[in-house]
Order: sequence, then C-alpha cells, then structure tokens
Amino acid sequence: MASSYLPILVMIGVATAVAVAMVVGSFLLGPKKPNEYKSLPYECGIIPVGSARERFPIKFYLIAMLFIVFDIETVFLYPWAVTYSRQHLAMKMFYFSEMSVFVVILFVGYFYILGKGALDWDESERTPNTDVITPEIVAKRPKIRFGNEGSGPVDLSKVPIGPRLPVYGASSQEEFQSYERQNSYVPYTRSEKLLK
Repeated sequence: MASSYLPILVMIGVATAVAVAMVVGSFLLGPKKPNEYKSLPYECGIIPVGSARERFPIKFYLIAMLFIVFDIETVFLYPWAVTYSRQHLAMKMFYFSEMSVFVVILFVGYFYILGKGALDWDESERTPNTDVITPEIVAKRPKIRFGNEGSGPVDLSKVPIGPRLPVYGASSQEEFQSYERQNSYVPYTRSEKLLK
C-alpha cells in the first residue's frame, strides 16, 4: 500500500530539490552590485509612486470569489458524466435526479447574484437618471453669430492661389521652406495672375 505512494513522494522531493537548488544557486553565483535603483521594488518597469496599500473596489474580490465558486461547481460535472455512463438504469435515474438538484441550486445562486447586480461592472445603470428635459433645454436657440455678418460679400478675386502644399506637421513645413528656396515662391492673388 505504501509503495504505491512512493513515485509521488519521489516527484515531490525532486521538485523541492530543484526549486531550492535554483534559489540557492542564483544567490551564490549571481553578481552582487546593489544600488538605489536595484533595491526598489520592481513594478513592470514603472517607478513606484505612492503606497502599495491601495484600496481596490470590492468588485474585484466579489467577481473572483464567484468565479471560483461557480468554476469548482462546474468541475464536478465532468466526473459525474464519466461515472453516469457506466451505471445501470436505476442508478442512472438516481444520479440524474441528484445532478438535476445540484444544477437547479447552482442556477438559483447564479440568478440571485445576477439579480443583486454582483456581475455588473458599470454602475451607471443603478444611479438615478439626472437628465431632465425642461422647456429651457428644448426651446429654440438664437442664431449663432460668427462676427463677420456685416462685412459684406466675399471677393473671390482676392483669394490667394498657388501650389497646394500641406501645412501641417514639422516635415511638411520643412518641405514648404525647401520649395520656397528652390522656386522663390511668392503667393499672389488671382487678379495678379490674370494680369500676367
């Protein structure tokens, strides 16, 4: 009887020995050049700011616990399915009724937490709606004035024309300056172009 557990004990012993050997080996063989930055806690390459004792929302813990509960209960379905197929009819009926009770209790718990809102990440649905439509909001607004309404008609003959170059970004400005140097570009108006 005890000999059947021997391979498991050997595996546990080998795994423990390898883990201890790696930790001790890295401690003895690794370079030791401590400085201020190496003694700081490593947090994904980001400089730690503030205290590590931050409060997390209860949602994280609640979701984790519910996942573990429902995951472990679901894992019980696999061995039941394996043993169910090997039984005679009377035992199959008994196993089926037991599993039906188990699944009903599982779904009752699931619908309970769903109804309580334990799985809702967004709490905006729970907050009361503050959007109140009042007559002031729906009322017709005055026309928007841009400030050039009294300036008269637009004279399109005075619109500057020239080569269309992009005028955004540092590289396009450099291109425009090099183009100016090469072609001695001087912007002129359409009326001046017609006179030439």
